[in-house]
Amino acid sequence: MAVPNSRESLKDYCLRALGAPVIEINVDDDQLEDRVDEALQFYQHYHTDAIEKVFLKHKITGSKLNLSAAASFSVDETITGGTSGATAKVHKNTTSTQVVYTVLTHNDEIPFQVGETITGGNSGATATISSIVKGDMENEYVPIPDAVTDVIRLFPIFDTFTSNNLFDIKYQMHLNDMFSLGYMGSLLEYSMAQQYLSTLDLVIDSDNKFVSFDRHRNQLRIDMEWDKEVVMDEYLVVEAYRIIDPETFTDIYNDHYLKKYLTALIKRQWGSNLLKFEGMQMPGGVTFNGRQLFDDATAEIEKLEEEVRLNWEQPVDFYMG
Repeated sequence: MAVPNSRESLKDYCLRALGAPVIEINVDDDQLEDRVDEALQFYQHYHTDAIEKVFLKHKITGSKLNLSAAASFSVDETITGGTSGATAKVHKNTTSTQVVYTVLTHNDEIPFQVGETITGGNSGATATISSIVKGDMENEYVPIPDAVTDVIRLFPIFDTFTSNNLFDIKYQMHLNDMFSLGYMGSLLEYSMAQQYLSTLDLVIDSDNKFVSFDRHRNQLRIDMEWDKEVVMDEYLVVEAYRIIDPETFTDIYNDHYLKKYLTALIKRQWGSNLLKFEGMQMPGGVTFNGRQLFDDATAEIEKLEEEVRLNWEQPVDFYMG
């Protein structure tokens, strides 16, 4: 038996399952491609074998002002737009023809404008903006790859300035608990203390952020003060579910459920194509029975879709963010 390992071999397998080449399958190649896309989309949406849990990192980017001519701005100086009045700090990644900056320091509602002249507060350098590319810190969202179906959680973002104070309550509790974890210490007490600290942190000073993810926009929006809580060129990490690419891992094309589901979709398409000949009598008294093909395939598809929802779908995971 030829094991399907590509779109073409999967289509051939399903056509053979319907009787080809002994029986002519009246389905166009474009219709076959549409049914393959439909089957993969449903399979990837509901079947647990089609997705994987991953941890994705993303490097925080700043906005970029592309300049019409070379200019020499100093790192960390404030640039000001001559028309908009917008201001921002120059980042170290700046080049002679491109100014990289974080977020606007004020006048948040009035961003830089294409065609205006910017001036450096310390260097006095000037340049004209030819184009603007907004980064994560100004957009206030993180782009998510199209293959990601769900974002489970965003790992805690810690403030830029942390405390190493000897009298900090967390420092003291960790110090005392670790000291008592010798032969006479209790791991249970340490675990309970950590749970108590987590509760305090959740109520008083939680690092968890309110987030919103929409698959069709491919954006993870994070509600926080971006200029104070994250630093450009640092990383955010999210836990997510991602579609396994069938072109890379071709074993997906040989999945038992996918083969059955695609065969049923092609069968329904075949029956739908023959419906217009219903009742037409061919020479020798032969008649087309497209209605029966269509109804049988529809029943098979309903059964397969119920099966995947009951047996193979991921359990509901509510995101609280």
